[in-house]
Amino acid sequence: MGELFRSVPMTMIRLLIPNEAVHETVHEIGNLGKINFKDLNSTLSAFQRPFTAEVRRLDEIEKKLNFFRAHLDEIKVKDIPKDRWLTKEQEKEILLEDLEALEGVFEDTENDLKELLKNEEELKVQQLGLFEQILLIEKVNDFLLNNDETLEIDFPKEHKTKEVDLISVPLLEMDKSSSDEMKTKTGLQYVSGTIPRERVPILERILWRTTRGNMFLRTAEIETKIKEFHTNKFVTKTAFLIFYQGETIGDKIRRVCTSMGSNLYNIPENQNERNRTIENLRNQLQDLKDVIVKSKNHKVESLILLRVNFPIWYERIHKEKAIYSTMNLFRYDQAKKCLIAEAWIPEDTVADVRHCLAKSTEASGAMIPTILDIIENPPKSSVPPTHFPVTEFQKGFQAIIDSYGIANYREVNPTPFTIITFPFLFGVMFGDFGHGILLTIFAIWVLMNSKKLGIKAQTDEIIKILYDGRYIIFMMGLFSVYCGFIYNEIFAVSMNWFGTCWEPRNNSTVLDLKTKTCTYPVGVDPSWAGTTTELLYADSLKMKLSVLLGISQMLLGCVLSLLNHIHFKKWLNIWFEFIPQMLLLLSFFGYMCFLIIYKWVTNWSHREGQTGGIHLITTLINMFLKPMGMKSDQIMFKNQNAIQLVLILIFVLTIPLMLIPKPLILRHRAKKRKKEMGFQRLNEVSSSEDDNDDKNKNKRQDHDHEEEFQFSEVMIHQLIHTIEFVLGSISNTASYLRLWALSLAHSQLSKVFWEMIFLTTAKMEKIGFISIFIGFCVWAVLSVIVLLVMECLSAFLHALRLHWVEFNSKFYVADGSIKFEPFSFKEIKQEAKNYRS
Repeated sequence: MGELFRSVPMTMIRLLIPNEAVHETVHEIGNLGKINFKDLNSTLSAFQRPFTAEVRRLDEIEKKLNFFRAHLDEIKVKDIPKDRWLTKEQEKEILLEDLEALEGVFEDTENDLKELLKNEEELKVQQLGLFEQILLIEKVNDFLLNNDETLEIDFPKEHKTKEVDLISVPLLEMDKSSSDEMKTKTGLQYVSGTIPRERVPILERILWRTTRGNMFLRTAEIETKIKEFHTNKFVTKTAFLIFYQGETIGDKIRRVCTSMGSNLYNIPENQNERNRTIENLRNQLQDLKDVIVKSKNHKVESLILLRVNFPIWYERIHKEKAIYSTMNLFRYDQAKKCLIAEAWIPEDTVADVRHCLAKSTEASGAMIPTILDIIENPPKSSVPPTHFPVTEFQKGFQAIIDSYGIANYREVNPTPFTIITFPFLFGVMFGDFGHGILLTIFAIWVLMNSKKLGIKAQTDEIIKILYDGRYIIFMMGLFSVYCGFIYNEIFAVSMNWFGTCWEPRNNSTVLDLKTKTCTYPVGVDPSWAGTTTELLYADSLKMKLSVLLGISQMLLGCVLSLLNHIHFKKWLNIWFEFIPQMLLLLSFFGYMCFLIIYKWVTNWSHREGQTGGIHLITTLINMFLKPMGMKSDQIMFKNQNAIQLVLILIFVLTIPLMLIPKPLILRHRAKKRKKEMGFQRLNEVSSSEDDNDDKNKNKRQDHDHEEEFQFSEVMIHQLIHTIEFVLGSISNTASYLRLWALSLAHSQLSKVFWEMIFLTTAKMEKIGFISIFIGFCVWAVLSVIVLLVMECLSAFLHALRLHWVEFNSKFYVADGSIKFEPFSFKEIKQEAKNYRS
């Protein structure tokens, strides 16, 4: 927990890596996963870096991997026998295999897979075509064998003959006659095909306008739905038969049909030929099915081979790309013939890094070892990264803080406190024993299925949010159960856990205490439920609790700011920020908390003139308006007027104490430092030390980065800070009243759903069980949607705001630090492992 409270101490190092050992060294560093490299080529573009060609080459190989991955879902891991998976020795061989040889394997595998997919597509298209053609011929037979139908075409005058003026030929009779004879007499031809049903009206209109009515269209819907290959959807198609005269019109008809997405087929004119064609097509279709089955088996075998090799291929290629991308951060030294790298590492890992470098030198066979140089005084421009070692449980809470801002180096981390306060404040707003149980059960289900959800989270953003926040949801559920137990609410119904302290007075509706010393052991007494003063009691209790919790958390934030000031040795901030802030908060808001608790623990029934208690709001207003003139019936304790006057004076004096002294002292120090810097620069100019010395270089860089002191800017900044804290203390306290508002809203909504929906339907005696069942279903659905989903999200967002604005603003700076991101293969190995499961 100590490392979570403050970030891990960092050490800056410089590495001098020989050219022949650089690849192996970076590989071992990736396995170690504890070095965060700096970019020494930040002034160079991506195309000017030394290993750009290798990264581009690996990008092309990665495209092949992405192509393979798109087809892996067709083969499930559980369907692959265990003996087909690669052994550890085989995986090690692939990891050590030459990259060019592996690239050749990828090229061959990609070509084979593309050929298989192309053949599969062609076979399926051919299969669908044969099936569609069979259905079309059957419909054409229905057209031509219908004796009741006649074909009437009114030809243009220039095409009329003596033998044929108006054709009125039964279709069956036309088919029985010789086709050649018909063509000779009429020149009649036809086009047949299929088209999606919704496009038929459009096709008919376009054909009519294109041919000027010189065609005859017959359509019939195909009852069997046909699956389209490209969309993989079943569609309803319509068979059509178009009669026309003349090749010119025929070409127009074909072009229109093709443009409308129809499939055209050549249909024999003779009935016997059509029957034989159907028989042949069915035989071809059966043969094609056998070919498709064999092709599919071959594809499955190829995909199994791809599936068992893909995880290790993925790991190897992504490791290589990560290595060369990291090497692009190094600077090449022409004189020393080596690569220079600078990095940050945790202080306690120096020995591990040295061992890693020695191991890489031995593995690469380099004659010159990699040199590690610890930079004792890094320049101020090089800000150490912030690193908090977190467990899976802590990771979600740390993500909440990181969303607000990355902590400054060695600054107090709010996460240890957020782990408790965040779900607790959520529980205060969401407090219901029943809803908390349901939320906890859901969180337990997510935790039990975290392995499966972790795999899905890589591609689904919603599941990723659920997976990352699984422990947060679990804690929120537990604290909701706790607060619901304190509120004594389970689905808006109070439970008499320990026996009430109240009893009816002479069988009336008025309740009296059983004994004067009776106290309900835990939480709210159930007798308050259903009384006329229930809402007033809950309103007062929850509002005062919200104020107490809010001011306590703000005071905790101020105490944490003291720890920051002590650690960074900012003594001015202690005297002229922390102390005045604490006095300001305690003099008014702390006093308000004292009055709340004092009123709770005092028995007002024995006080003359104050049996109903004292209104705290009136007391606090009169504290400023009438500090010495409060009436006796408003006095809560002895010497209250004098104490309040002292508190007001402290409250007022803290404001100039925060505003004035600090800027004046900083100006005095700046003038003094300016004189000292003048003498120091003269000494540096006359110094004969080597300019390449790291210590002197860092000093000069520090001088360059020092800004000239501007008193006006410091004064304005302090003025803004003072106004923000004074006004913020009031607004922040009021902001914590959202705990009261949301808790009350949640309770009343639960009560409305229970009484107005479930109990109302349960009282319908005429309908009986049916009304109870319907009422329960409606109540359950509304409870889940409104209370468990919407209210849960609302309480989460409000708890988030209270931590980001009201709590963190008191001590958490987070003004531009960088997160410690070591070069590591951990994520790559984890993703490769996921492909095996």
